[in-house]
Amino acid sequence: MAELSFGHNLRAKRKEVVTNTLSFLPWAQGCLTACGPTGGKGLEGPAEGSVKFKGAPNKMLGITLHEYGSAEMLKVQMVNLPAELQDNELLIKVKAAGVNPMDCKLRSGSLQQLYPLTLPVILGCEWSGTVVKAGRCAKYKPGDQVFGRQTLDRLRHTSGAYAQYMVADSAECCSKPSALSHIQAAS
Repeated sequence: MAELSFGHNLRAKRKEVVTNTLSFLPWAQGCLTACGPTGGKGLEGPAEGSVKFKGAPNKMLGITLHEYGSAEMLKVQMVNLPAELQDNELLIKVKAAGVNPMDCKLRSGSLQQLYPLTLPVILGCEWSGTVVKAGRCAKYKPGDQVFGRQTLDRLRHTSGAYAQYMVADSAECCSKPSALSHIQAAS
């Protein structure tokens, strides 16, 4: 798996998303193929009411699922940064995201009866990254390197790891050992 990183230059990436067909096959090991140009859909300016976290943009690149189906249903587009944090939550800058069979089953709709998703949704259960902001009762602080797994119940209410930033419950996070890379921690 390759590291998920969009860099600091969002303007250049916005142009790249519109003009190029992006492929994440090495990153997703065959489970995920991001579809190319969105024709400008989802690339509008900052949404009204977006949250502005210090040190984070109010828009981010994300891989969204708008309808159940094959990997071709996934689209790379600009999305709003996750909403304000609860006391025990963390805003994570995602450095690596794992793709596992559960993500593929959720995407295909195989688990639709058990875990219906509100579409569009950003999938991604396994992740590794850096804490950008912490809720008042969270056990980590900004700058901490952490990894974890987004539960299916949380995935229905918040975004997953297929984006630049995500919100995670601090109780579902662990400190990343320095001997592991973010890619290893997310897999």
